[in-house]
Amino acid sequence: MSLFVFVVAVSLTAWVYAGYPALLALVGKFRPRPRRREEGRSRLSVIVAAYNEADVIAQKIADVRESDYPSELIEIVVASNGSTDDTVAVARRAGADIVLELPVAGKMPALVAAVEASTGELLVFTDADATFERDTLRQLVANFADPEVGGVSANDLVGARSADGAVVRGESLYWRYDQWIKRHEDAIGSTVSACGGLYAIRRSLFRKPKLDAGTDDFLISVGVVRAGYRLAFDEHTYVRTVVENDGRSEFRRKVRVMNRGQRAAFASGRLIVPLVGGFYAIQLLSHQVLRRFVPFFLVAALVASAVLAARDARWWLVLAPQLAFYALAFVGWAVQGQPWGRTKVLWVPYYFCLANLAAAIAMLSLATGVRYRSWEPIR
Repeated sequence: MSLFVFVVAVSLTAWVYAGYPALLALVGKFRPRPRRREEGRSRLSVIVAAYNEADVIAQKIADVRESDYPSELIEIVVASNGSTDDTVAVARRAGADIVLELPVAGKMPALVAAVEASTGELLVFTDADATFERDTLRQLVANFADPEVGGVSANDLVGARSADGAVVRGESLYWRYDQWIKRHEDAIGSTVSACGGLYAIRRSLFRKPKLDAGTDDFLISVGVVRAGYRLAFDEHTYVRTVVENDGRSEFRRKVRVMNRGQRAAFASGRLIVPLVGGFYAIQLLSHQVLRRFVPFFLVAALVASAVLAARDARWWLVLAPQLAFYALAFVGWAVQGQPWGRTKVLWVPYYFCLANLAAAIAMLSLATGVRYRSWEPIR
C-alpha cells in the first residue's frame, strides 16, 4: 500500500510540474493555433477597482493617459470599494472620467458597478498598483483583430517594493515558469485564466459572476472560454506588479488568492469535465486544480518513503533527498534576512515550501467553508 501511495503521489506531482508542460509543448508542435494581431481603434473602458489606493491611483491614471493609444478612445473608470482614505478625491483630481464611491462590498461588486457605468467596446481590467509602458494598451488591443479572441491577458512581470530577497526571487521564478506555461497554452488555444494585473475582454462577453468569493480575473476571463472564444496570453503586453519581500505577508496573500482561485475553478461548471470542456478541461485540472493539491502529494510521498525505508534500508536513497530538501527550506526560512538567504540552494526550497504550505492552508480553509469576500490589497 505504501508503495502504491508513493507512486501515485510522485506521478501526480511530476504531471503538474513536468508532464503537463511537456504535453503542451508536444501539442503545440503538431497542432499550433496562431492568431492575428493588428493595431485596432476600439473604444476602451479602463476599469480600476480601488480600496485605499490614494498613494498610487494618481500615477495609475497618469500611466493610462500617457499611453500612445488614442486618448479620445480611452475612458477611465475608478470604482472605490469603501475607501477610507482620499482615493476618491485623488482619482477625480487626477482626471478619471468616472469615479464611483461605493460602500464596502468586495472587489467583484465594485468591478460589476464599474462595467455598468462604462461605455467602451473593450473592458480593460487593471490593478491600481500595476504599471505599464506607453505601448501596453496598443499591444493589448491588437489581439482583438482576431475574431476568435474574446479576451487577452497581459504578461505580468514581478518586481520588488522592498529589498531583493528570497520571497521576491521565488515569486519572480514562479512567474517565469507560469508564463512559460501560459505561452504554450496560448499557442494551442486558450490560457486557463487572465492575469489580474491587466486583462481585457469584449463587452459583449461580460457576464456578472454568480460567485462573490472567487478571484475576479478567473471568474470574468473564464466566461470568454465558456462563450466559445479564445482567451489569449500576449507575452508582448507587459504589466509590472510588485510583491513584498516579507514571507508572512506573501503567505497570507497566497492563502487568500488560492482559496478564492480554487473556489472559482470549482465553480466553472461543465468546463472542468473533459468530455464537455475538451482540452481546456485538462488545462484547468492540471494548471489550476491539481497544482493546489501538490503539498498533499508531497506529504504522502514523504510519509510513504519513511514507511518503506523502515522496512527496507534501500529506500533511504529516496527518503534522504526529501529530508535534505526540507532541511534546506528550513535553513532558507531561518536566514532569509541574511546575505546567505540569497543563496539559490536555500531560497528555492524555502519559497517552494512557502508556496505549497500556503496552498495546503488554502485548500483546508476551502474545505472548512472559509470564504474571502472582503478584499484589502497588501501595501
